[in-house]
Amino acid sequence: MKKCLLLVMVLFSVVTLADIPERVSDNIEKNSFEKDSSNLYVRDQKRAYNRIVSLGKKEGLTTEKVDEEVRRLEKKYGTDYEIVYKNFYYNVKELSKNEKRIEESKKINEEKKEEYKGLIKKVDIPSNIKEYIEKSADSRYPNNYSERVKYTEDLIKFYNFIKK
Repeated sequence: MKKCLLLVMVLFSVVTLADIPERVSDNIEKNSFEKDSSNLYVRDQKRAYNRIVSLGKKEGLTTEKVDEEVRRLEKKYGTDYEIVYKNFYYNVKELSKNEKRIEESKKINEEKKEEYKGLIKKVDIPSNIKEYIEKSADSRYPNNYSERVKYTEDLIKFYNFIKK
């Protein structure tokens, strides 16, 4: 019975610790020599790291983003993963908000790109002025189609005003 229980505990520890990267495991082992109860320390640190990873997945962050944030927090707070987890918890909310905001802005930018192409096609002005407007808008706002549309509309209005 004792052998069976020991075997189950070993298998459980191997399964739960298999997800931890070597870098993190080395950091935990390095710090465990300084502690009195090193087995408890190692277990708690590995649990804290696993909570970091699961929280990152729950919030929809990629593994690379989670690892990048953990490395940043390690530089700031050291390799105590319980402290890193506490700070990661607060930072992950901001990270996920920023990622959602970036995705929304990319989507809006693509919609405005189509609007810009349609605006340039439908405008009834001479081709040399149209080319000037396109070059000017492109040089001023190379990747921001929302601003490019506004700028192009303003230039077209100005041209029509002068034309009168």
